[in-house]
Amino acid sequence: MGKRTLEECMEQLKKSDANNLERRAERLQELPVIQTDGKLFSCQKEWDYAGEASESFVVGNYRSTIFCCACAVDQIIRYEYLKVPGHTYDELGRTFGQHIRVCKTKGGLRPSACLGLAELLNKIRNVVAAHPLFIDLPIESDPKGLLRNELLLEDIRRLLNLVKEINPELESEIESTMLVSEIEGRRYIFGRVINKQDDMPFNLNGFWGLIERDILKFLAFQAWCIMKDIVEGLYGVTP
Repeated sequence: MGKRTLEECMEQLKKSDANNLERRAERLQELPVIQTDGKLFSCQKEWDYAGEASESFVVGNYRSTIFCCACAVDQIIRYEYLKVPGHTYDELGRTFGQHIRVCKTKGGLRPSACLGLAELLNKIRNVVAAHPLFIDLPIESDPKGLLRNELLLEDIRRLLNLVKEINPELESEIESTMLVSEIEGRRYIFGRVINKQDDMPFNLNGFWGLIERDILKFLAFQAWCIMKDIVEGLYGVTP
């Protein structure tokens, strides 16, 4: 089994850093800073998740960003709930969604608007990172790619419904995007294909690229902003 030397790994990372530095810097610049005193953040675990969410967004790992933002907020909800005298851990259940529902029923999180934001973050996490529909399939079980394409389109529609819920104008803009199939030399309107108003392209890789570049990035950014709003709402904003 071959193994690269440390010097070879360093050289590879230097090249990657040089090629991606500007794009990573732009993504870092996009992320709004959480303006709260670290001492007011409930525990170190939340900072760990928030830091990983930031790093993931900068390198373009948008699913990881969403998942880490949800983990940070889940930690906050549990911590704040258990600060209330008489509340116990067993009442909370085991999932992010259960924690939110218990807090809505029994209280323990102020301002209560944080729970509505947490519900949206949980929805984003579930659709994007926790319960994705799409799976790739071996050619033996789906030789014409029909089932693969159907699963992919179902995933796309679920993601776009989330985008529409948050920003209807962006959803409309994404659906109007024109994509060119290099294999077929044809042009496709994204929205018409996913709504089955036009024929499907032979290869959907270009459509998946659009999801990665635009839709997931948007949802990851929203996840970060939700986490920021909850943290600042609970612990105050540093002057």
